[in-house]
Amino acid sequence: MRTFWVIAGGVLVMLLGVSSPVLASDDSDLERLCRRLSGLDLNADGTLEIESLQLRDDLHADSERPGRLVIMLVEARLLEDLNTGEDRLAPDLRPALKTWCRDLQLEGWRARVMAVRLHASSRHQDGRTLLALREVLRAVRGLDPSLSGVVLLGRFPDAFLVRTVNWRKRTPLKLATGTPRERHYEKPVDYLRVVPEPVADRCDLVLSDLDGRWETLYVEGRERIPSLLAVHPGGVPAAGGITDAYQRGGRVFEDFFHLRDGRLEVREVVGEKDRVTGLHVVPLDAYRDRECSEADLQQPNPMARPDIVVSRIDASGVALRPRSRMPGASGPFLDSSGKPAVVRFEGDQPLPHWSRDLWEPDPLMERTLLLEFLTRNHRFRRGELEVSFRPASFACDLGSGYAVARRASTRWQSEAREDLDVKGRPSLLDFVTWLRRPAVMRTLRAHSDPWGSKLAVADVEALERACAGPIWCWSPQGRELVPSLRAAAGKGKLDFFLYQTLWRNRVLPDHASFWLHTGCDSITPPAAARLPYNHPRYGRRQGAESLLFFANGLALVGRAKVFYDEPRGFCEELARGRTFGEAWRRYFEIESAATSFKQVGGRIGRKRAYFWSVIGDWTLRLVPPESLQR
Repeated sequence: MRTFWVIAGGVLVMLLGVSSPVLASDDSDLERLCRRLSGLDLNADGTLEIESLQLRDDLHADSERPGRLVIMLVEARLLEDLNTGEDRLAPDLRPALKTWCRDLQLEGWRARVMAVRLHASSRHQDGRTLLALREVLRAVRGLDPSLSGVVLLGRFPDAFLVRTVNWRKRTPLKLATGTPRERHYEKPVDYLRVVPEPVADRCDLVLSDLDGRWETLYVEGRERIPSLLAVHPGGVPAAGGITDAYQRGGRVFEDFFHLRDGRLEVREVVGEKDRVTGLHVVPLDAYRDRECSEADLQQPNPMARPDIVVSRIDASGVALRPRSRMPGASGPFLDSSGKPAVVRFEGDQPLPHWSRDLWEPDPLMERTLLLEFLTRNHRFRRGELEVSFRPASFACDLGSGYAVARRASTRWQSEAREDLDVKGRPSLLDFVTWLRRPAVMRTLRAHSDPWGSKLAVADVEALERACAGPIWCWSPQGRELVPSLRAAAGKGKLDFFLYQTLWRNRVLPDHASFWLHTGCDSITPPAAARLPYNHPRYGRRQGAESLLFFANGLALVGRAKVFYDEPRGFCEELARGRTFGEAWRRYFEIESAATSFKQVGGRIGRKRAYFWSVIGDWTLRLVPPESLQR
């Protein structure tokens, strides 16, 4: 028997787990756990992290079979009726969720749905709320060790990771520019770089690593973390050394997990009149890996590893509609038939910004996108979707990913590339053409940011013709905002505006795809480092989520950091019949088994797997089990 302790309502509660991997048929233990954890105040400060938690037994499969447990945590508001204006027409998600549970049961899982209502105020404590969710999952696994993972449906907080490393570098360097201590080294010089850096604005490893020590790394309030650049010609001495060429500073972060992979002891060297003449810098490299469990510390490359799989299905940041009317506008942005219209603005005030000011959340569209995703999920599992079982790669200014994508199936070793391997300097128009060629496994390689990817500039008029219908974006033209992609796509940006235009016009074929997206920051929620997760601008127009919902996606693995890796073993694991989430976990196993830091990108890169997470449904396989298909 295992014991878990949590704080509920300021009271320490003991949860007793049973060793049996199968819950009672009536789920009574799980129901009691939900009641105990409703009103969870993790740090007993009077602010509830989990306001309510309810097991929705009305959504489970009708008959019970043994199998590994999968939990879907659903944001409670998505199960409530909408009662304002046209939003009342929003679809009911409950039948689709029950179908999802039934489909997983046919695949040998036991799926359970929990409705959860989380802390949602202006207080910036996303990390603590996430830790509370982690306690829920730890308690569930205490009851049922077969818990394999969780799917988060709706808007949930993210873990924001900041990392500090004692990084020994040798490059040209400029120090303290514009100050009396200014030093310029035109030729490479040895120096120590200790600078706190945001390494992942979304890191679902924190939620999936149930035996790690992440709670000890969490910082809620705004704090300045010191930084240091210290020159040591000939190399930084292992035991430390004195330097008079240095630059000190710091960066402020809020609501974050601080990975301190190395500490410093810094002592000031003083001369006459106690004037500081240098620094005695002692790197304490042994202070690292504080997030790791005992088992993780025994690995050749100590790093945290997921115990369960986590993925997110969240359409809230991309479910947007144009505002009905704005001050000074000649009329609404949509005409009487619901199509984009030209809007003129009188006076000399600046026009509203086409990307920031025109859009507002659309609850009806959010539920529509979620229902479409769940329906696509079901049809794929049942074999009702026509599937082009082949790989495809699109790469701009980076090498082709076709050879990697082809590893996802042993049947693809001699697959003809046809027009599915696009590389070089392709444009947005090339991307639309490529996207219209069905393929079940896709990889996208392009320089990216949280909103999308950068491709070559396309002929905007030709691009708009390829959209085959109204353009759901506005561009300034004199005193007017006109339906056009020129402002959004004129410089080659692949993002929300093109994706949603394709979706609204139903340009893409009725197929579905899995995605490996290697663009930097591809899954980073915009404004995640500044705003709490429930802020209306949090995650607005997120690039990978635009792709997932508007381009018929099923699951996507991507990176929330500027780095240059790719999840090793991922496609090979898919070829073995593993789920998308299990393939994601494989990267952590491979990296942790590395016997040299050189194998994992050096000291700065040895935890690069932390940057990767999954959106969509992690329980899917590239080929659904025959037991589920018609």
